[in-house]
Amino acid sequence: MDRRQITVLARKFGKAEDDAARTAVADDLLAYGPRGAAALYDAVDRMLDPLVARYRADLLTATREALRHRFEDDDGEDLETLRSTLRSLGGDGGLTKEKIVAEGDPALEKLEARLVIPPEEILKDSPELQTRRERLLALGTHRQRAADYLREHHEAAADALPDPRPFEDALRDHEALSGLLALAADDNDRRVLIENAETAPKILPEEARGIRRLNLVRLLAGLAPLRIDVRLCDAARDHSKDMVEKKFFAHDSPVEGKKTPWDRARNFGTSAHAENIAGGADTGAGAIRQWFHSPGHHKNMMGSHHRVGLGRHEKTWTQLFG
Repeated sequence: MDRRQITVLARKFGKAEDDAARTAVADDLLAYGPRGAAALYDAVDRMLDPLVARYRADLLTATREALRHRFEDDDGEDLETLRSTLRSLGGDGGLTKEKIVAEGDPALEKLEARLVIPPEEILKDSPELQTRRERLLALGTHRQRAADYLREHHEAAADALPDPRPFEDALRDHEALSGLLALAADDNDRRVLIENAETAPKILPEEARGIRRLNLVRLLAGLAPLRIDVRLCDAARDHSKDMVEKKFFAHDSPVEGKKTPWDRARNFGTSAHAENIAGGADTGAGAIRQWFHSPGHHKNMMGSHHRVGLGRHEKTWTQLFG
């Protein structure tokens, strides 16, 4: 009988006309315990998926339009000159940190200032999009209530949730994706970016943000984005954990069976041909910035790879390329 009543309530949630009615149904579902919470989470997700997809698509359209207007009024340096400056650093046999700072930083900063329009700026000029965002957040609070209940009362069910991120964080990531898609050169680039957004919940949030920052830098330089390889992320995270726990910092590991990056990638069922390591960064973007200013690591990040994995443990980071 409980299962039937839960199904009825989940359908009722989807048909509720306003948030007050949805809140009342959500309360009733949570009163049925973990099974009701799981049903609430699923009901909200079914509503959110198409709404978020349309919001992201319309935000992308608005971002492209804003970029078009910006270019109409733009009389600054040629974009391709800036991109060429940024790309050329990766092929410089004598690259130094000083050259990256002197040439790479200004080119990247100018490209980012001209090509990246924050979603807040788009929303400010679109009351309709702003209203839709507020409605999404209101709906997302019910998914968050269900997720929080499961984490408190049914850890196994919480671990099985398709997206463990707080909804507002997930929405911000969707908004960031619109900005990346506006820079994509072709359909293949767009496919990679969309696949990465779908894969992101399977890795740590800061790992996903670090990879997104790397792909933004690559797109600004006119390079293709890299696809997230979850297995490379797992191998990278494992190496970061080993470095912290075994108190070493090197590409060669003293742990049996994990000596080289290639061994570690193979252990997780994949392959790699380059590795970066870093320590001290609090965020994924911070680790990317450290590597950007280090010649060898810079070349790895801007190289002709197809896949990437980023793994953190505390403030130690490993990046693998395949």
